[in-house]
Amino acid sequence: MDMPSSLNPEAVREKIRQLENRQKILLNRKVNAERKARTHRLIEHGAVLESVFPEIVPMSGEQVKAFLQTLLRLRSNGGAG
Repeated sequence: MDMPSSLNPEAVREKIRQLENRQKILLNRKVNAERKARTHRLIEHGAVLESVFPEIVPMSGEQVKAFLQTLLRLRSNGGAG
């Protein structure tokens, strides 16, 4: 006599495999959504930064970083009103 499919060890293993695959798919979707949100935020912030400080457009990433650090130092030293 055959066992019901819910008790069949092979069917249980297959169901586990399907659920594990589904979990991987959902995790990938979450990671992709987070990456997309981060990319959007970085682009948006970069656009705002360029609009406020147009002189940074030709700068490298390191130069922009140094520029911003200088601004922070000036602000913390009371240099900007």
